Amino acid sequence: VHPAGGPMRSSVQRMPPNHVSQATSSHSIIQLETSDSEMELPPAHLPPEQRVGPNDDLKHNMNGDAVRRNSLQQQQQYRPQESWTNDVGDDHDHDDSTVLMVLPSSLWAMVILAIVAVLLGATGTALGIANLVQDNNSRSASSSVQAGTDGSTSTLEVILERGYINCGTGPANSPGFLLETGTDAAGDPVYGGMEYDWCVILASALFNGEILHKDTNAPRYRIVPLSFVDRWTALAQGEIDVLLGVTYNMERDVYEPSAQVGFEFSFPYFLDGLTFGGLPEYLACAQALDFNSTDTCRNTQICVDQGTTHETILAALVPPYALQVVTRQDVGFPSACQVLAGETGRINSQAMKEGGYFGPYELGSQLLSREPISMATRSGDPRWSDFVEWMVQALIFAEEQEITQARSFRMAPTSVFGGNETHPHPQLQSMFENAIAVRGNYGELYNFNLQSFLPRGGMNRLNAGDSPIMYSFPLGDTLVEAPELEVSSPTVRAIKERGFLNCGMNQRRGFASFEPSARTWTGFDIDLCHAIAAALFDGSDSRVVVTDLPSAQRFSVLQDGRVDILARLTTWTLDRDVREPTTGQGLSFSYPYFHDGLKFGGVGQYADCANNLDVISPECQDLKVCLLEDTTILSRVEELFHSGYIYPKSSFAEIISALNTGECNSVAGGFHDVDATGVRLDIDLQSIADLGYSGSETYRVGEKVYSKDPLALTTRQDDPLWSDFVRWIFWALVHAEEQGITQATAHDMPQTKLFGPLRTNALYHAVNAVGNYGEIYERHFGNLVPRGTSSLHQLNSGFGPMLRALPGIQLLS
Repeated sequence: VHPAGGPMRSSVQRMPPNHVSQATSSHSIIQLETSDSEMELPPAHLPPEQRVGPNDDLKHNMNGDAVRRNSLQQQQQYRPQESWTNDVGDDHDHDDSTVLMVLPSSLWAMVILAIVAVLLGATGTALGIANLVQDNNSRSASSSVQAGTDGSTSTLEVILERGYINCGTGPANSPGFLLETGTDAAGDPVYGGMEYDWCVILASALFNGEILHKDTNAPRYRIVPLSFVDRWTALAQGEIDVLLGVTYNMERDVYEPSAQVGFEFSFPYFLDGLTFGGLPEYLACAQALDFNSTDTCRNTQICVDQGTTHETILAALVPPYALQVVTRQDVGFPSACQVLAGETGRINSQAMKEGGYFGPYELGSQLLSREPISMATRSGDPRWSDFVEWMVQALIFAEEQEITQARSFRMAPTSVFGGNETHPHPQLQSMFENAIAVRGNYGELYNFNLQSFLPRGGMNRLNAGDSPIMYSFPLGDTLVEAPELEVSSPTVRAIKERGFLNCGMNQRRGFASFEPSARTWTGFDIDLCHAIAAALFDGSDSRVVVTDLPSAQRFSVLQDGRVDILARLTTWTLDRDVREPTTGQGLSFSYPYFHDGLKFGGVGQYADCANNLDVISPECQDLKVCLLEDTTILSRVEELFHSGYIYPKSSFAEIISALNTGECNSVAGGFHDVDATGVRLDIDLQSIADLGYSGSETYRVGEKVYSKDPLALTTRQDDPLWSDFVRWIFWALVHAEEQGITQATAHDMPQTKLFGPLRTNALYHAVNAVGNYGEIYERHFGNLVPRGTSSLHQLNSGFGPMLRALPGIQLLS
């Protein structure tokens, strides 16, 4: 039984090494003792006589090198049965790792398992943790990040070759966002507004600060106004490179019906909502959704733009006789319709005056939807989608750091998009500086375009880390029917064929731990994987294999396909998103599910030395900071201390050993508040003691926070639909809490056919398995990290600030 009255889990009985027995749960167990030092991985689904033993010369190691691989025919012949239940965990006890595999207790399975146990040998079996769960049907990640995932050339390369960018927009009739303001000497339209400026910003970043060609004086950008109906097809067919001013929702992310494909979206650059505006007497009827009580209400006509999310929302709220679906709603106001439906930023009173209407008008006070306005790009082209994403991040980061247009030179260069061995284009190294130089930071961009008629507030403010930010994006029309997930996602096809989800973990209190008394894995990360498995396997959340991965190997293991997802304290950063250093390939991330940050703990006076970054005082000159290698924590500490003070270790066990021997006297790690006294999870006194700290000096934790670490579920970039599925299953957990839907009332979750008709109840299965986000949080962190009223982990139900840049962009000193 799950702690705190949570969901049931299948029991896993621990057995002595290399022993086959009958578990109390009527499942057969094999336990294999392994050595972390070798971490060698033989193929997992070969028949016993073909498996690689500890003394064989042919081995499959953690780097993915294989001298011998089984044939596709063998892989298919010996994959696990579809009906197997796999709730597999590894008990990583410092130097030794244990892999537990649960199989049906049929006579046939017992015979096979006994043969496997004998052939694998009695002691010292050189099996890496991840190998036992390796899926030989999984695809190797693409060797090049320059091309799209379908082998085509990235849009980024096409734009640079062409010499200008094509920016698609909606109709140019929205003051502050996009408005045609006249014509130039050649008779071409002249535009203004935030969407126009975003196109200029992209061009400046692409072409080394040029927005006009230095030789021809031709613009490096093209504005392409499109109807709301045609815009998605235009993007899908490559007529435009990026589509501005669109709402980010699940429907469009997974399967937009007019284009019959899904798209990628940047973080929203404007957060808004659907409301009504119009003649006051008619507006009152519309806000009350009253179309019958009086003559005025019976005559109320609402205009809504065709091909928008607003059309879908209002079709469910407004009777057909009161709703007019038009191509340009402003043309019919107020003669054909007395009320407009749209985002507050586009139909407010000042915007109407900018558009030429000066008669009676009021804006409604109710929001009928969430409208996170983003930039959309084609799916399957991660390099270009990442470029657009990090333009938004750069402007938010610049405002956070008070880098204005005049100080754009402070933005440090980056080589993740260009100027490296894989991608030339050295001008892209200055992309962040050039983006800020042309229009300034986000605050400057907003003030120039919108402040005069839509004063900045609500969600469009910076979040300094002191207010709630958990917020689910809208679902859209969830009953649009898309092809089955297995048809379009090779990862899902492989998962279904093998019969379980491979989930990469890192043991840490609250996130993932093996509990011998309950004979099961528990933790926040564990529940996230169970939710995804339940959504995949029609409610069977136990089909999960847990793999405890060292930090240094986690990304190569993911890229090689040996795990399907990382739910293990992985920070979403610029480098990892675009070009993760150890593999040279980018990654996909869900919305952050936990917000962490760097803090220091230490023994004696060294706690204060590290907390204050003091290596000058006599008592601090021999400061020695231990921390995990190959982490964002290490990267940040290297910015704060000279390398002579830093002692990277491969595990927390090594860190504790170093504390005990005096090799280090301070620890750097994540901070996760536990109580008002400032005790911390990763580096708190209890964690240190639990892991074996035996020193006589008092261990204390400092109060200062030195980094942002948004932790997110991580997948490969070569399967966009799988990444979409993971992203929206997580958002479904947040959506459930926002709507008051709990594990007990999971049947209230909306149905969806966006992942195919066979997964109509995917969102229900996820919540039914583990509960909503709040329930998961309280189960694992309620007594450790209280959410509080101002925590980043609280729901942003009061339209608080949402703009918070991801880490990774740097400043020049």
